[in-house]
Amino acid sequence: MNEYSEKRTVVEDDVPIKRARPVVETQYDSVVHEDRGMSGGAVAALVLAAIAAAVVITMLILNNQQKNTDDELAQERARAAAAQQATTQQPAQPAQSAQPPVVVMPSSPTPAVTTPVTPPPATETAPSSAQVEIDVTSTLMSDPDLRTFPIDVKVAGRTAMLSGHVPSNDLKIRAEKLARTVKGVGKVINGIIVEP
Repeated sequence: MNEYSEKRTVVEDDVPIKRARPVVETQYDSVVHEDRGMSGGAVAALVLAAIAAAVVITMLILNNQQKNTDDELAQERARAAAAQQATTQQPAQPAQSAQPPVVVMPSSPTPAVTTPVTPPPATETAPSSAQVEIDVTSTLMSDPDLRTFPIDVKVAGRTAMLSGHVPSNDLKIRAEKLARTVKGVGKVINGIIVEP
């Protein structure tokens, strides 16, 4: 510490010059503190505050990413449910024949008799690729272990192509087996990537 002292001399002007002037001395002692940089405690507090801010920002980013993933999954489920509901609400329309009834005109003068021709029984039509795709997606979404992983399904003809990411090979095989159970799927190409 540095000490600083000051002497002050006060001369009173009202006193006539003929006499001796009294001198008053006052001594001031003061201590001057000089700060040179920050203390170790202040530096540690700043470092801890920076780390806490980084952790909070990282948690906010991760929370936002999880929310986006949950929103996408909910939208996919809603689309699949809407598509499934739309297909179950439409009653199956029987195939109607576009052929008019055939009228047989005999060559003899006997009265005309109309005989309707019944069409052959309608054969069951195969579901469309879009319908098979919706059915496979719904089947995968209904599985409790697979519903949390986004698996994309594309169907061309009777071939279903699976893509996405799952954490284990068992889930990859399970998705393929479930896809094979859907009516209209003849072949499954499993392009799912296993990422632990």
